[in-house]
Amino acid sequence: MILNLSKAREHYFQDSTITDILRQFIHKDGDIRIKDIQQLSEAKRIIGTKDGSLDQLLEKQHTADSSTVVEKIKQLHPSQLLILPPEYRIDANEVRTRIAYSLDTLVKLDANHVKRALIGNTFPRGKLSLKWKQQHQWQPERVLSTALNYLHEHKDEFINQPLLCYSWWGKDNHRHIVSLYRSIQGAELRAFQDYAAFRLLIPTYKKELRTSINLKTKNPLTPEEIAYKTQKVQRYERYLEVRNIKSSINKMDVFFTDLIEPLGGFSYQTGQMMRVPSRSKIQRDPKDSKNPQKVNHQVYKIKLTDLPNLKPTELSHNSLPWELAGNCNCEDKVYRSDRRKPQPDKGNREDFYCPHEIAASLTLRKKYETGDERTIKYLPFVLPTKDMMDYVDKLRHQAIMLYFKEDTQRWSKRALNHTEIENLLWKKVIMDGYEACFTTDINKFKEQRYDPHLDLIKFRN
Repeated sequence: MILNLSKAREHYFQDSTITDILRQFIHKDGDIRIKDIQQLSEAKRIIGTKDGSLDQLLEKQHTADSSTVVEKIKQLHPSQLLILPPEYRIDANEVRTRIAYSLDTLVKLDANHVKRALIGNTFPRGKLSLKWKQQHQWQPERVLSTALNYLHEHKDEFINQPLLCYSWWGKDNHRHIVSLYRSIQGAELRAFQDYAAFRLLIPTYKKELRTSINLKTKNPLTPEEIAYKTQKVQRYERYLEVRNIKSSINKMDVFFTDLIEPLGGFSYQTGQMMRVPSRSKIQRDPKDSKNPQKVNHQVYKIKLTDLPNLKPTELSHNSLPWELAGNCNCEDKVYRSDRRKPQPDKGNREDFYCPHEIAASLTLRKKYETGDERTIKYLPFVLPTKDMMDYVDKLRHQAIMLYFKEDTQRWSKRALNHTEIENLLWKKVIMDGYEACFTTDINKFKEQRYDPHLDLIKFRN
């Protein structure tokens, strides 16, 4: 995500509007119309069709080609506007049908070809038991790599098929569903909380060390607290200096409610209550002129269960990640789950993971990263590579869609919605393969000495 530091916190996670996108390329007063887009030079407008001509698109004489579109998005320069044809349109009336009701848009991680590749020709029909997953090392990275690379190996079969999520069956016959785009948003929210922590905790800890008083409890700092906070300040400041982002962090408009915090564990620490901030539901109090920082910031209290927080040697690290569930009550969770019952008396509920649950899970993985007693080795949520984040941000901030409105008999324009972005993310996976786009293993980034924060959050002043 691109974080515009000139805006207030409540606008940080807002999607770019069609006007936001077009004003980067067309400078004029008043509304920007199709004819203004036509006047852009061909070097500045990239047409997402095989023909590459805006006139052909507007005359409905174009050819849509998804493999061409993926390459054009990847090669898009910051000075160029991508114009997509209506073939990539998934309008509001279709969104819920495709992402919440359709089985055809799901990539099934427990499909027979995945089991055959990882287990061999002798494998159980239906869902795998926990014992099978443990014995055959059913780890998220191996499974996702196999399932998504199968799409890549059969790209001609899948490139024109709308795909929106990957899924698997849990031990309780609940279908678990992950959206690539929501997984990216969860990783962004997690990275944002890290930056908010740098912005808020460095001055707080410095004040506490200066006064020797814990600002929360009002008690004198213990020697252990002094050592801990001193080490944290030094590590945080070193991180900001090395990455040259200290000035940007200091400009962030954030609050302590932007931090993701554990509220308590249970069930042998495989259950956790978490507090996760809303990305957009923030309202300042206009009546409180003495305290302009006072806000009404919605937070979500989430219960995570079956978190794979286990002793390092336990075989359940291969099976428990697939049972992880959350109970967030955000709109994304509410309107994307439990929609695929074939009949009134058949079918089971579903677990659709929202960005808040994903961000909470990633936070706990970091918390237990160096634990000797317990650790979270694997989670079933993909993390984007640098190339994928560049691709995502181009779709968010440099892409528009043209479509013909039958009622007015005119062409119209708009920014891409989340479902359309998701569909185009899958097309990149199909063309480039899993490893070029995602990983679930944070250690791969560490081995490459790559810090994903630098691409998950980019600053604009």
